[in-house]
Amino acid sequence: MIHIPFFFPLFVSGLVGAIWREHRQVTPLLQSISLPAPAADSHKPRLTKAQPEKVFDDMGELYHYQRVSWYALACSASGWWFYPPAILASIPLLSYNTYNFVKILRQTDPTSRKSPITMFEVIGVAGTLLTGRPLMASLMFLFVFGSRNLLLQTRNLANIDFSHVMDSSFAKVWTLHDGAEIEVALNELQEGDIVVIHRGDLVLIEGRVVDGEGIIRQCSLQKKIKLVPKQAGDMVFPFTQLECGCLYIQRT
Repeated sequence: MIHIPFFFPLFVSGLVGAIWREHRQVTPLLQSISLPAPAADSHKPRLTKAQPEKVFDDMGELYHYQRVSWYALACSASGWWFYPPAILASIPLLSYNTYNFVKILRQTDPTSRKSPITMFEVIGVAGTLLTGRPLMASLMFLFVFGSRNLLLQTRNLANIDFSHVMDSSFAKVWTLHDGAEIEVALNELQEGDIVVIHRGDLVLIEGRVVDGEGIIRQCSLQKKIKLVPKQAGDMVFPFTQLECGCLYIQRT
């Protein structure tokens, strides 16, 4: 049983962390529709930026929430089986995801928000938290965020032009080796390889942008196509498309 004097400060700290992250999460809006590829020249031209604007990256956010859920599961399971104080570490992670779960519901289209599965998720999350079951709450959050992420990937795949799939180059990507771009088969890629994505290309891997700027075309929780700016440090996901720009992506 978690003592109340420990519970409330830890729970509040997770909420504060989620609010602080949301406050700092400001993505510059890319204005230009073309972007030169990254080059070694330090004076290379870059996209001009307007005033910062908050852009909700549905897939990127779900990926982040899933990772937090895995950490919460690891802490709560360790506390349940081996070392009880480890459960305390899961409390701020669960409150962090509770805040983000509410944010996800706000981003979801009204029809899905009223669906039976969403009602089940709300009852399941609220029930496990109120009854003090961090292990079950972690599993619920994994289900909530994982199912939505899988659904978005399925929609992205459904939006791919069938002619792209039939193209012999569909399973090939351009990688960076010794400063030159080389076309290789997708199944030959290794973790850490740098893949170059140009305007109009499909993203066929999951990875992190290490250089370049661009705008990715992907599905959203509103069941619409959303244009999401991407720059160094951002995650990209399979079956999305680069609307403009050039990205150097490191496979994870």
